[in-house]
Amino acid sequence: MIAPSKQLDLTGGWHVGPLFTINKKRPLIRPPGKQGIVHRQQTKRATPRFADQKQIAVFYAQARYLTAKTGELYVVDHIVPKCSKIVCGLHVQWNLRVIHWLDNAQKGAWVWPGMPFEQLGLL
Repeated sequence: MIAPSKQLDLTGGWHVGPLFTINKKRPLIRPPGKQGIVHRQQTKRATPRFADQKQIAVFYAQARYLTAKTGELYVVDHIVPKCSKIVCGLHVQWNLRVIHWLDNAQKGAWVWPGMPFEQLGLL
């Protein structure tokens, strides 16, 4: 007689549940509670001494202004990503722009203007 809490395996053995569980939760890229700390450390490492902090602050002020004016979130984007598997850009005024958060999220750290690998699909 088969015990109600156990299931019969096809090979004749017993097991108490499924062999594999489906984990649909995406693993965290950064440890919980460390997102701001990691972001600030990346920004500090990517900022050279010659960066003009006043001009950089203008971009962040413009993003806050557009967010307040339109009611939608605008963020400061690094044109060449700060941290990527392929390239690491600088946190300087000529590498920043203000864009809508959705455009920034879709872009991610994978594409930038003049990207050398963007023409590979045409070959």
